[in-house]
Amino acid sequence: MKPNRLLVALSCAYLILAAYLAYMQIGRADYYISLSEKNRIRILYLEAPRGRILDRRGDPMATSRLSFNCSVVPHEAKKTIAQSCLIVAGILNEDPKELEERYYKRKPGAFNTVLLAEDIDPEKAMRIEERIDDLPGFMIETRPQREYMHGESVAHLVGYIGPMIQDELDSLDSYGYRRADWIGREGIEKSYESYLRGQSGGLQIEVDNRGRLVKVMGVKEPEDGKDIQLTIDSRLQAFAQELLKDQKGAVIVMDLNDGGILSINSAPSFDPNLFASTRGRRDVGKYLKGRQSPMVNRGLRGQYPPGSIFKIVTTLAAMEQKKVNLFSSFTCQGYWAIGNRRFKCWKTEGHGPQILTEAIAHSCDVFFYRTGLLAGADAIAQMALRFGLGLPTGIDLPEERKGFVPTKEWKKRTRHEVWYEGETANFAIGQGYLQMTPIQALTMAAGIATGGELLKPHVIDKISGVTVAERHAKSLSLAKKYVDAVKEGMDQAVNSDTGTGRLARVKGLGIAGKTGTAQSGQEEDHAWFVGYAPKNHPRYATVVFIEHGGHGGVAAAKVAGALFGWLKENTYL
Repeated sequence: MKPNRLLVALSCAYLILAAYLAYMQIGRADYYISLSEKNRIRILYLEAPRGRILDRRGDPMATSRLSFNCSVVPHEAKKTIAQSCLIVAGILNEDPKELEERYYKRKPGAFNTVLLAEDIDPEKAMRIEERIDDLPGFMIETRPQREYMHGESVAHLVGYIGPMIQDELDSLDSYGYRRADWIGREGIEKSYESYLRGQSGGLQIEVDNRGRLVKVMGVKEPEDGKDIQLTIDSRLQAFAQELLKDQKGAVIVMDLNDGGILSINSAPSFDPNLFASTRGRRDVGKYLKGRQSPMVNRGLRGQYPPGSIFKIVTTLAAMEQKKVNLFSSFTCQGYWAIGNRRFKCWKTEGHGPQILTEAIAHSCDVFFYRTGLLAGADAIAQMALRFGLGLPTGIDLPEERKGFVPTKEWKKRTRHEVWYEGETANFAIGQGYLQMTPIQALTMAAGIATGGELLKPHVIDKISGVTVAERHAKSLSLAKKYVDAVKEGMDQAVNSDTGTGRLARVKGLGIAGKTGTAQSGQEEDHAWFVGYAPKNHPRYATVVFIEHGGHGGVAAAKVAGALFGWLKENTYL
């Protein structure tokens, strides 16, 4: 009997338990659903401010400020989204239908909010916050907004940020990136993304059914990104950009002590602030259309025939081959015949008898046709390669192009054709297949100014206050007398009464330089100037390139003179 009583007791207990569970899950379902609706857990992402980008004097070039966004938690707002958008649109003076479209277009993750309005006025943010009881799932979030202090003048240098795409998320997910994150797209922002980014944090909070905070359950504070200080002088950067106004081209100024860049400009440019927000990015289409190509960094990615500035290389190749010396003389009558073709000098009536330094100063094409033919294409190419032409300089900015140095072997291998003497003549004066970037032209000029050192340019000075810049240079193994001969010719180019670079002069300052006018295949030629100052104890070198700017001795030399004048006025020289 006792076992039967125990079985009955257990059966009754199980029946009572089952009935209670049924009551709790079915009979009181509405009550518990109501409780769950009243208190919810939210996880809020706290984006870390990116590190600041500073110029050499510590002035900010890129920083982050606090901005207010109106966002929505999708699963809390979906039943009332139309009515809520109507209220918010009235505050923001926007179309409610457009707000709804933004809501439905975005695909947030499990804990992501949908951004409806970005970087709104603080006053409007407060008005939305006051109506939050009528806006289920809506919230005002704060986030750091990237801001570029000098706009177009720093755009190609500093770069900009942009939203991630799926391929990037797949590769960067393990580094803590989220779908909603923005990353560096160009310039310093891209090259030093890992330093600038910082570590984001988050909040775990409990809210009631109206979205009001009940309590904070956990906090992970974000860590700011690291500040990066550049070798750039933002005042010179702005001045140089103004000099390039309404033109296409590039300007770069280098400190010859260590290869630090004081200014690196490209024109036309763009406003990086437009790329830093979703709202602003709606207007960037104007930069992506047309022939001006403002997004192209011409200083690093523009590849052009260098024209007469390349005569520096031709001179050194011929001198090293013992084909010409300081006193070699050729007569220019306005052309030189090679076979049955006449190769013209830029001066139609000719320069008459020219020795080496005069030929550099006057940029006599005939002298260098003959010099190039004596040296030979292979020797010229080898000297160009020694100067780093045909290879990236290694500057710490992204996607630098490498230019191109042609050789006889290259033409035979790729075109299955022999190399002609006429091609050597064109090569000797910086035309033909040869392509250079402005940054390569600058390092070439710096190689002469330093007496035969190839400096590696850089724009980074310090990271979080710690100096990381180092001087990287390699010897060009050039005889001093050869370099001195080129220097003398560059001195005369600016300072003699007949030099092609006379417009680069600055009163009270000794400048040496070389002009270049390169055929572009269009009506207007490209204009070049490379030079340094002071001429006897060089401290700074510059390159000026004006795309379709005409004569280098006019357009480019004028800009170079203004740059050296600024350096003098601001105590750099």
